[in-house]
Amino acid sequence: MKNNLVSVIINCYNSEQYIKETIQSVISQTYKNWELIFYDNQSTDDSYIIYKSFKDKRLKYYKSKKFEQLGPARKNALQKAKGDFVAFLDSDDLWEKNKLKIQLKYFNTKEIGFTISNSIFFKGKKNKLLYPLNKKFKKKVFYDLIKNYFVSFDTVIIRSSFLKKLNHTLDKRFNIIHDMDLLIRLSKICDMNYVPFALSKWRMRENSLSFNNFYNIIKEKKIFIKKISKNLKKDLNFNKSRQIFEDTLCRQEILYLISKKKIIKNLKLIKKLNFNFKNIILVIIIFLPFKKYIFNNFFNLRY
Repeated sequence: MKNNLVSVIINCYNSEQYIKETIQSVISQTYKNWELIFYDNQSTDDSYIIYKSFKDKRLKYYKSKKFEQLGPARKNALQKAKGDFVAFLDSDDLWEKNKLKIQLKYFNTKEIGFTISNSIFFKGKKNKLLYPLNKKFKKKVFYDLIKNYFVSFDTVIIRSSFLKKLNHTLDKRFNIIHDMDLLIRLSKICDMNYVPFALSKWRMRENSLSFNNFYNIIKEKKIFIKKISKNLKKDLNFNKSRQIFEDTLCRQEILYLISKKKIIKNLKLIKKLNFNFKNIILVIIIFLPFKKYIFNNFFNLRY
């Protein structure tokens, strides 16, 4: 891409521990035509002081009038963006210095509405790649994202013109899965391109929003699938994808109830499961004495 403006959105709430490193990873980009929308959600720590220590005219500060959940806060921050492209970066995550320069080149046809890259999930000295090195994706991913949402939001860059084609951007009802809802709806009207390089780093923390709100994720997903199904009831491919989505969601709810020792509710949910290998294994786990340990240590809570 030529010298298009990229709006980088960072939503911040009491992020003094990591925010300096995060902002620096944007300032260090080899691609220079960007603006940083720093949306301060009523932080009470030194986040603002750290932000002010950077002397760069491309940094733009906004503060919410009151504390907001992440979904509404991101929506409000997005309204401040003026770029031809938009990217979101959590206040504790990082970008490689060539991310924008490399990833923008993958908008190589007008049909591509967003691109994703590989990412490094890290915790201390432990690192793992989000996707295998030989991973490939199709450009038409709407049904695939419903069956198995595979995107990490730190990797995403969106072409703003496609956001304008949606009847709404981020849905204020979703505090946790607002990114999933947005990208699945985008994928219905545009193509996706995959950049096979690890261009971002996602910090794994046990006190992260998605980890601690597992049941809220389940509730939001139920709202999402009902919402997106309204105009697709006659789409056979969608209905097949929806069955897989709802089966996975049912498994996740069962796993959550295992952790809360709610056996009766579990037994009712088991009846809704489809007959397949994953569900057979899950039913076996339910009756094991150490099932809670399995849940806490082997099942990925990231949606």
